[in-house]
Amino acid sequence: MFEVAEEFAWRRRKAIKSTGYVSHTKRNIRGQIVPGGVSFTSAYSQNVDFYMLFKQWCHIFPPQIAMLHPFVPLELASLGLYDSFRLGSFNASLRPDIPEVAWAMFYGPDFCPRIDVERLLAAGFFVEQMGEGILVRVTESIEDVENDFPMFLRRRAELKCLFPVGFFLNKE
Repeated sequence: MFEVAEEFAWRRRKAIKSTGYVSHTKRNIRGQIVPGGVSFTSAYSQNVDFYMLFKQWCHIFPPQIAMLHPFVPLELASLGLYDSFRLGSFNASLRPDIPEVAWAMFYGPDFCPRIDVERLLAAGFFVEQMGEGILVRVTESIEDVENDFPMFLRRRAELKCLFPVGFFLNKE
């Protein structure tokens, strides 16, 4: 075991423009393990299978919580610049909150016992078991967020109703 003080970050200026960083797992001053993370923000392109990339990263770096979501201008207008959902920060590493449902969400073992997979499947949502976690999609295609945002919002609201009260930070 060793300590790494430096995070790895990148910025791509050519197509497809993107930024990202990797933070390493570490111990805080109380001796608690603070999970590492991978953050990736990119311009959207139909030429990239972002869902497959997301699944592969969830397989390689099994997360406690992760999201894949294309933000459309209408949604960005309703979120603050430093909104936890917009940033994908989940408010805290040690005890994350889930502020909203992204198009695809990976829920790790800390969240799985509270999720009724059969109920989600019966309601027509897309659910996959991955290792010790569950991957849930609101719709079949990520392009639904941009192509039919009202339908995506309706399905997202339906999905949230299938989770236990208090599961999400946003109580609407």
